[in-house]
Amino acid sequence: MANQKMIYFVSLSSNVPYVLREALKMKEENNEVSLFFDLDGARVLDKRYLKSMERTHNMDLASLFNKAADAGIPLYGCQMNVLIAGGLELIDGAELAGVATFLDQAYKADAVLTY
Repeated sequence: MANQKMIYFVSLSSNVPYVLREALKMKEENNEVSLFFDLDGARVLDKRYLKSMERTHNMDLASLFNKAADAGIPLYGCQMNVLIAGGLELIDGAELAGVATFLDQAYKADAVLTY
């Protein structure tokens, strides 16, 4: 499945470690990969939440995010996310995007996978 354009849409934070590993694997196989985070999934793009996950779940998501950034995988957090009251304090390598960005990329993708 090399040279495919893959979009991962993550709405549950509990799925993020799996999705990051899968996206990195797909990128290693020369696929174009983008990750969009919405609803609860966007929490992991918040520096404060990421620190909490490391402390409470002994999970090194920061390392997975660094690998994704190093591999050139774009990370998009929903700019209209209403579940995060204080707004997102984005991790390095992540940016806010809206529905138009997602749809533009999704229409050009070979697959859109939702988690």
